[in-house]
Amino acid sequence: MRDLIRRVRDELISTEDTVCLQRAWLVTEAYRRYEDDPPPLKRAKAFAHVLGNMDLDLSSNPVFAGNTSSRPRAWMLIPEHGITNDTQVLIENEGLDHILDGRIPQEILDYWKDKSFGGAAGIGHLAVDMDTVVHRGLESLIAEAERHNSGETDPERRIYREAMIISLQAVIDWAHRYAKAAEEAARSERDDVIRELLLRVARACRHVPAKPARDLFEALQAMALVHLAVAIEGHGMSISIGLPDRTLAPFIDDRFDAEQATDLIAAFLLKIAANSFLGRGSKTQAITVGGANHLGEDQSNAITSCFLDAFDLLRIGDPHLFLRWHEGLDEKVKRRAAGMIASGISMPQFINDRPTVEGFINLGVSEEDAWDYCVIGCNELGIPGRLMSTATATIGGTIQYLELLNETLFNFPEPDSIRDMSQLLVHLEERMRGRAVEMRRRGLNRWRRMAERVPTPFTSSLMHGCIERGRDLLLGMKYWFPGYYERGLTNAINALAAIERTVFQERSISLGDLIRAMRENFPDERIRQLLLAGPKWGEDDERVDRWASVLTGMRERVLKEVDAQFSHPTHTVCHVVRSLHYVDGRRIAASPDGRPAWTPVADSIGAEMGIGRNGPTAILKSVLKLDYPGCYRGGYNLNLTLPKTDAKPEMLLPLIEGFFTRGGQELQINCFDAEMLREAQKEPEKYRDLVVRVAGFCTRFIDLSRKEQEELIRRAEALETCR
Repeated sequence: MRDLIRRVRDELISTEDTVCLQRAWLVTEAYRRYEDDPPPLKRAKAFAHVLGNMDLDLSSNPVFAGNTSSRPRAWMLIPEHGITNDTQVLIENEGLDHILDGRIPQEILDYWKDKSFGGAAGIGHLAVDMDTVVHRGLESLIAEAERHNSGETDPERRIYREAMIISLQAVIDWAHRYAKAAEEAARSERDDVIRELLLRVARACRHVPAKPARDLFEALQAMALVHLAVAIEGHGMSISIGLPDRTLAPFIDDRFDAEQATDLIAAFLLKIAANSFLGRGSKTQAITVGGANHLGEDQSNAITSCFLDAFDLLRIGDPHLFLRWHEGLDEKVKRRAAGMIASGISMPQFINDRPTVEGFINLGVSEEDAWDYCVIGCNELGIPGRLMSTATATIGGTIQYLELLNETLFNFPEPDSIRDMSQLLVHLEERMRGRAVEMRRRGLNRWRRMAERVPTPFTSSLMHGCIERGRDLLLGMKYWFPGYYERGLTNAINALAAIERTVFQERSISLGDLIRAMRENFPDERIRQLLLAGPKWGEDDERVDRWASVLTGMRERVLKEVDAQFSHPTHTVCHVVRSLHYVDGRRIAASPDGRPAWTPVADSIGAEMGIGRNGPTAILKSVLKLDYPGCYRGGYNLNLTLPKTDAKPEMLLPLIEGFFTRGGQELQINCFDAEMLREAQKEPEKYRDLVVRVAGFCTRFIDLSRKEQEELIRRAEALETCR
């Protein structure tokens, strides 16, 4: 089994990206056939048509059934939203710029020209209720929908539940197709091991996900099929597995074999990794383990350790792994996780239960639900089956502090009339308020139109409250909070500190001259060096760090006003990057922090690259000054790079514990040296297992684009300079 897993893994990571047109053709056929049906029924019938006619892949990974495309790394397209590439995918992966060029038949392009909703996929950033999938089965949800429809008088609710029933049955029938295909493949299979694996798949797919799983294998098989079905329905990227060690805990008994369970979980992870939405671009299928429940009881168990071992065995970037940390977390789990980080796998990332749960409770989430949170994207937070992304750009958009500050400066008619920082902040807040209102209005309209035009009845059936209400998950989930993304805080903090020092304290340059220099991208290097000379965020210097409170306090005032204006519940904010620091930088001119025009902004909420001159503890101390429960109820991403030579569990554990004990919320740690990364560039075959964390995703270093490889090398070189 272990040899088979390694072979499946090696074949997967060596497979080049291609394009699969099956889903695009099938959904186009279905939309033509059912064009007069109400959108929920049309969507459900199209989903069923895809699952009923797509090719089934039982050869690339014979341990489990399930595939989204005819082969791994073959891009699954979702034309209902759009046929397009993704900017971040292109930044992260060289050679994919033109993968769609000339590949899409004109007939498909013509049909969807005026029908696509926009984007490349649905909203994603969610985790369905896998407990129901594993322990109740989809037939129970069909029965629930039929029960509610038996007395329903509202035609829209009735239609939506009918769509749910069609979709749920389609996934059950899909599993039965795999069962039949596996039986047929087994009859001609000469390898005894593969034959037995196929027969096990056949037996399982006859039973799950229709009915409750009877053992660990069936539970994992049910989860794999449902997860991939959610992607096929249209969500595509950033779909989470939720909290699998909790879901699977009932299958730990006297016969439990940890090594066999690890092998099964490793094969399961490879099945999820083969999700072919945007091929290698699918990097944010999060898995969260560990943590406490609402009674304070540690939920880590034998399966938690198996997940850690499986990730260590595979050393692939996606899915990526998060460990929920709390005071009572099993010490063996803590040490195992720290050892993995020290070894160069860059996983798991860490989430602190106490402030995270406090943030959810402050929103109005029940205590029991709050303690069931998980990561559902890069580092966004949600609750399986109850709460989607707590900061989705579909509703609130993005607050890019540096961009707002630049706009404020560039659009002020007489900048030298601004006499102090308080005046500047008044104008910045006014601009932020106008942008936030505009984004909320635009996002709310898009959210409603998405629910109307491209609903997802299968995924909705796995969200609490949606069957009962007969509504799409965008309108019917248990919890709904307007959310905003946030970026550029680090740069804006440094920019405000630089303006205060150079313009208003030292008076070494006027504000007007500074703005002129920014417009011309600092033709006089002396001015840029003035801006760079002062203290920076991430050095535990109150002269700078206080601007973090000023900016987040401003943002909270503005968003609370917007909540009231729209009669919405309390908002959330998530600081998330992935590769958007490149995307943002391309449109932001030179800025007051000394950053040249069109260059990347900071890649996390921590120090800018090369700034952490006082070491990692100073960076952590600066971040600890942020009010997480009050200002970041959607989570934040904090990158911390440590030298590989010093990376030992006994050094990492006190660092993690100290940060979390004082209220830190999230921590992403890389341990590598610049020399090692340079060697990996020269001789990639020797570093096939080196996994790195890049802002919001993990990947093998050798799979990264040259641009992002160089970024990590510069990060390591800056660290060595600071030592």
